[in-house]
Amino acid sequence: MHIIKWTNDFELGIDEIDDQHRELVGMINALDVNSHGDYRPETTRMLLGQLGDYVRDHFALEERLMATGNCTPALVARHCGEHAYFRSLLRDLTSDFENGRRSITVTLIEHLVHWLLHHIVVIDRTMVTQLNASAEKLAGRSVATMMEQVTNELTDSERHLLNELRLTNEALERELLERTAAMSATNSKLEAEIREMSRIIAELRTA
Repeated sequence: MHIIKWTNDFELGIDEIDDQHRELVGMINALDVNSHGDYRPETTRMLLGQLGDYVRDHFALEERLMATGNCTPALVARHCGEHAYFRSLLRDLTSDFENGRRSITVTLIEHLVHWLLHHIVVIDRTMVTQLNASAEKLAGRSVATMMEQVTNELTDSERHLLNELRLTNEALERELLERTAAMSATNSKLEAEIREMSRIIAELRTA
């Protein structure tokens, strides 16, 4: 009995995260299937191990995104706290199973389901909203602003080299402007001479 059916409502717009969420849903569904009918402890042990490994890698991805995406400290704290809770829940569940104190019951699976769906729809969606806002803000920054930030992060020697390059570039631009002006003056002079020669030729033909 598959108790989670993946729908577009769970998609967040980041392919890697959406793919991993679908995998998590599939793993919890597999645990649910194994808890009914022909129950096999070895299958449950394997599924719990896979779920624990996958959750570790998935949570690490989300936490890296938050660390580099300018998410608010409040969201990061709450998000990481929920990750820690779920990892602890899985560790306790696995430990209890290995010690034979309980099997994977429907109630426990429903708890996993409710936590995961709430986490995706509320916490992860808020994370993606903040990540998108941060990306839009970065894209909207002017080149001058970004260059100023880069310049502020340079060492003294790098700043000196950058200044030398800027001065060289300005000198080349001045030289180019001067040459362009000289060529323009020469062209104007040639055009005037051609017009004068054309006038003289025309006069000779009519004489």
